[in-house]
Amino acid sequence: MTPAYVLASRNAHGSCSDQNVADLRIAFGEAVKAVQQAIQAFDNLKEPRPAAYHLNKRRTWDRQAQLLKALFNINVDKSHPLTPDNEDANVVQGFFQDMLDGHDYNIPDVTRKYWLFCGDNWLVWKGPSETNEADDRDPKRTLGETFGRGAHLAQVTTPMKSLNVYIYSLQIQAPNPQCRGSQFASTLVNTQSTTFCPPSFGDEMKSLTATKSGIKARDPLDSKKTRAHLWIHEWGHLINNFDDESSVNAAGIPIPGDANQWTRVVNLARHVPDRVRRAPDAYALFATAVFFDNYGWGTGVAEK
Repeated sequence: MTPAYVLASRNAHGSCSDQNVADLRIAFGEAVKAVQQAIQAFDNLKEPRPAAYHLNKRRTWDRQAQLLKALFNINVDKSHPLTPDNEDANVVQGFFQDMLDGHDYNIPDVTRKYWLFCGDNWLVWKGPSETNEADDRDPKRTLGETFGRGAHLAQVTTPMKSLNVYIYSLQIQAPNPQCRGSQFASTLVNTQSTTFCPPSFGDEMKSLTATKSGIKARDPLDSKKTRAHLWIHEWGHLINNFDDESSVNAAGIPIPGDANQWTRVVNLARHVPDRVRRAPDAYALFATAVFFDNYGWGTGVAEK
């Protein structure tokens, strides 16, 4: 597909900042590179652990194995690499590959195609839908039966298409109904679109490359806020069709909130590994940590 990525950050003149557009394009390329390196990490771990005299390669292998265990609860024994038939590893690697394959390609330069445009009128609310209105995707059901009373009819217009969609439980907040509070981004799978909200362009959001050069020992991975991380997280929703998984604590007991950031992802991996392999932030954390290869991140903080 050719997804639509929408900038909801607009200036006083009603247009998007050239810098915002440039920042998102740079971050897109960095996110692609990070995902490619994540895929390569799985291939690396299918090879024997490098000998001690290959110090850098051995260190990289060990760091990637620690990450795989921490974030996805997939074990790699130092004496035995990942086997080609390791189903759990193949599933996770496959989801990373899907993030790349979910974008159509330009030929012959093999760059990934997507729409990136500015606007806050791309989604127009039609008004609350009646709960007894038939669901046009399943005429035997009413919208109330399908969605409950939170359903609203909206029209989405992107450069590719204009269509009516049903959206559940989004508050109507003009001008950007998908951007609520401090939300960084929001994805609507059935419109093949992701909206980047104003917090995505805050000063704390950096490029992967700039962030990597400034890492110091013991820095938490969660403190490294990058737009590339955001891209990868949203691809988990948009392309892999993941929901944000609910959290558990260190004892495996459910707690409020989504399984985002290191501790919540690690807790989910430890107690419910099948679910963490469908958690968008697990993929974003793994890919960005692999990109930050000047440090190890097996405990969630930068270690030499």
